[in-house]
Amino acid sequence: MHAMTLPGRRGTGVFSPTEQAGDDLQIVAAASTDPTQFAPLYERYFPRIYAYCLRRLGSAQEAEDVTSQVFVCALSSLQDYRGGLVAAWLFRIARNAVLNHCRDRRSHCSLDRADLDPADTGPTPIERLVQVEEQQILRTLIATLPEDQQDLLALKLVAGLTSEEIGAVMGKSAGAVRVEVHRIIHRLRMRFAEIERGTADERR
Repeated sequence: MHAMTLPGRRGTGVFSPTEQAGDDLQIVAAASTDPTQFAPLYERYFPRIYAYCLRRLGSAQEAEDVTSQVFVCALSSLQDYRGGLVAAWLFRIARNAVLNHCRDRRSHCSLDRADLDPADTGPTPIERLVQVEEQQILRTLIATLPEDQQDLLALKLVAGLTSEEIGAVMGKSAGAVRVEVHRIIHRLRMRFAEIERGTADERR
């Protein structure tokens, strides 16, 4: 994965969510007059946006291409930024870029594409087989969700956005996001448990 090289890096440091939001705004303000000041924002959000795109697209090359498009779009539209959470602004761009990419390639985009590393010596072959089966069940269940619910889970579990940030991306309140995430995960757990019980009965 090749990161876009931009000059003007500033010290990273550790921020609380409030401090980071304020720092993001300062970076955007500075970059709106000097694009080289955009670099810290790129470095801060590239890993999360790339991870989100990878989970939604399932291809490292496509995820890298779309992530690059996201930051090119963000950099070129700084003058159109109208305030609010910068993270939400970036992920709105990312979400639209992913959806457009999915439409262009006309194929289903999976939320969860778990890779199995054959070199991993942790679990035994039997344990690994069980893990693969469980992952396949979860992939199948997630794939049955409406696209917006898959997207919500990706923003929450993969991109690590807060409920407030997801709400800003998807046009919902933070409370509504928390309730919907809870309900989706609850339904997935219930369905998974039902399938597991059915599988156990078949093995008897």
